[in-house]
Amino acid sequence: MSETVEKKNNNGKKKAVMVISVVLILVGVLVYYVWTRGRVSTDDAYVDGHIFSISPRVSGYVTRVHVDDNECVEEGQPLVSLDSVEYEVALAEARANLAEAESTLTACVLGVPLELIQTGHKVIGAKAELDSLHKTLEQMAKEEEAAKEQVKAATAESELAVLDVRRKTTLKQSEAISQQLLDESQTKFQTTQAQLGAAKARLETVQKQRASLEADTARRKANIELAATGEDLATIKDRQKDAQTARVELARAKVKQAELNLGYTKVLSPTRGCITRKKVEPGFTVSRGQPLMAVVPILPKEVWITANYKETQLAKVRPGQPVVIEVDTYPGVTFKGTVDSVMAGTGAVFSLFPPENATGNFVKIVQRIPVKIVLDSMDGAATPVLRIGMSVIPTIFTNTNAGSNK
Repeated sequence: MSETVEKKNNNGKKKAVMVISVVLILVGVLVYYVWTRGRVSTDDAYVDGHIFSISPRVSGYVTRVHVDDNECVEEGQPLVSLDSVEYEVALAEARANLAEAESTLTACVLGVPLELIQTGHKVIGAKAELDSLHKTLEQMAKEEEAAKEQVKAATAESELAVLDVRRKTTLKQSEAISQQLLDESQTKFQTTQAQLGAAKARLETVQKQRASLEADTARRKANIELAATGEDLATIKDRQKDAQTARVELARAKVKQAELNLGYTKVLSPTRGCITRKKVEPGFTVSRGQPLMAVVPILPKEVWITANYKETQLAKVRPGQPVVIEVDTYPGVTFKGTVDSVMAGTGAVFSLFPPENATGNFVKIVQRIPVKIVLDSMDGAATPVLRIGMSVIPTIFTNTNAGSNK
């Protein structure tokens, strides 16, 4: 009899425990639903911002590097100094040519005949200059051919880099290689693209220089032939005046360009930020457009959050909705922000090699769409520093009314 009573008591206790467990589970589910209702969050998010690539606008020998890695700089602060002697000489020469052109133009305006301006030895000098221009044109033709070969070589390297990235992307999908090897291939691809662009720019510059020299040669030859024909002095005077006016304008343009090139020997910071990826030291010889370092702004107003939300989370996300942001680097510190915009497509569509769903076997994968979140201003001077690439966890409050999609 006592054993039966004891079994009944045990069964009653088990039922009570089960009922309490079910109630606790239901309460937990209800609390979780209430807590997460109207919120979407993701840990696939990071701090994003502008990266200013620093490169010289003229080539030259590096005499001094004024900054170090991770050093903070102000806008307009000198970063790199190039040897300016060559450009100072070029400026002096351009100013001398301008003075000579203006003097000759003054003589033409005063009506001095061509025969009085150009004596016999000056005509001989003009012919010598014409011969020199012909030699320069031959040299420019060789440089043009060399530039074309550089473009061909850069194009081949770029195509090879594309094939290498595609191959390693396929290998990475099957985990046959590491992410580092894939990143190196992608970096090499970007480098070859930059080299190809530089080679094309060099070819275009050489072609323009050659065209300018051909025009100058034709003009000088025409002037010499015109002087030898003994045509009417008034016609010669008018044509000489027009040609000399053009020469003066060209000389002024060359002076301005020489002044700019001399100023470009001082590489200045385009914005306030921190130095990173410094790849230059005193004694280097750098070319125009060569990357030397990068300046990264780190102020809260100059960075933003790029959050890659799942496509199933964005049904109610709108620009203008408030966001609370947790940063892994600063436990317990929260930032406030606002949804700025939602990207026009998924991240996969804009990748280097977008997926081709029409080929092979199709496997549906939930896509992620980047959302740009701007930070609100924070009170107090001791605002934590946000650096590009930091991992964050943004939570968007979708119940708040906001504007339409951007």
